[in-house]
Amino acid sequence: MSVADLPALNASLNGAATLFLIAGYVFIRRRQVPAHRASMLGALAASALFLISYVIYHATAGSKPFPGSAPVRAVYFVILITHIVL
Repeated sequence: MSVADLPALNASLNGAATLFLIAGYVFIRRRQVPAHRASMLGALAASALFLISYVIYHATAGSKPFPGSAPVRAVYFVILITHIVL
């Protein structure tokens, strides 16, 4: 695995965390507390691994300018700024 593979890993980990969160919601609505707890721990683990992978990628790959055109660039920066603030 190289640094170039980390964005795909990051996307996969984010997807896994999302699925864990959705499953956790379903489990808690059905009052299945042990399954909910397991899902939440899975989401936490996937998110922690994502954060580690994300930091490693950006520490090694550096910053890259956004290649998109003006309208798409504006949307990108709105999303980026909300992520930075959060």
